[in-house]
Amino acid sequence: MAEEQNNKKTVFLFHGEDKYSSNEKLLRWKNEFMKKYGEESNIEVMDGKSIAPKDFISNIETLPFLCEKRLIIVKDIFKSKKTDNQKLIAEALDKTPDFCIVVFHENDSADKRTSLYKKIGKIGTVDEFKNLKPQEITNWILNRAKKDNINIDFKTANYLTEHCGNELWRVSKELEKLHHYAEDKQINSTMIEEFVTPALSSSVFKLTDCISSKKVDESLKVLQTLKNSGEELTMVFFMIVRHFRILIQVFDMISKGEHSNSITKRLKQHPFVIQKTTQQSRNFTLENLEKIYQELLQIDKKFKTGVIRIYQQDDREFQLAIEKFIINCCK
Repeated sequence: MAEEQNNKKTVFLFHGEDKYSSNEKLLRWKNEFMKKYGEESNIEVMDGKSIAPKDFISNIETLPFLCEKRLIIVKDIFKSKKTDNQKLIAEALDKTPDFCIVVFHENDSADKRTSLYKKIGKIGTVDEFKNLKPQEITNWILNRAKKDNINIDFKTANYLTEHCGNELWRVSKELEKLHHYAEDKQINSTMIEEFVTPALSSSVFKLTDCISSKKVDESLKVLQTLKNSGEELTMVFFMIVRHFRILIQVFDMISKGEHSNSITKRLKQHPFVIQKTTQQSRNFTLENLEKIYQELLQIDKKFKTGVIRIYQQDDREFQLAIEKFIINCCK
């Protein structure tokens, strides 16, 4: 609520890819409102997907009960298909009383093209929560560990980041789980490998590492682990294709003398991804990478034309094609 007190604006939007941080801020605001104004009856939560403009107007015009302010929270209004309702609510915001604080909370990125988004941006405050970069997530882990007395060092926090990807929801849950297991002991990489299922992107890095080292058994084991963890093989395949495409681009740019900062900007990837991919590219020749990529395109073509088929709950043909690809790469 500090922002509301400092800039005197009464309309806010919290949205973005980083759902954990936006939800955490919303909860903090609710708690601070309760602490300052006391009455829970002055907090109204509305479902934005089915909200009626007349109900919204009625709520913002209702006087607070035994205190100075009312807090109106509208959740996921940008997911509503009723764009006319959004326009009417946008118009109503001009008449928001000073005693009413309106927070629109979106569990995703809001559509910036809409009249409602533009209105909030004009008269209120928009707070967009973007996914953190790998280094920022590592710093977040270390700060949370310090706050909650969790024993973890920088190297291990970085390893946890690699394992979890960029979703803070998952990072938070896995850190909590590791803390519960470790108790007062220091969390280490062995614990992470034992208790934390790697994110898909992390597993694909591991898979390509194994392929580049021609470790066929380990490569097939990583693929099976991904399937056993519930990952769709089509998504796994898409990530493998994407990874080798980036590998070819990185290899080509390095051979032309480009530095990592330039490659990062041109490919619009996180520095962490470029760093790992650069290390992997040293294990391939350009000819080898292009041959691998062509084989992946052939699998993709066979899948799209029905030569390789996936039936309901039966993707054995597709898995066999990926396994053959791995075996060929490791020869």
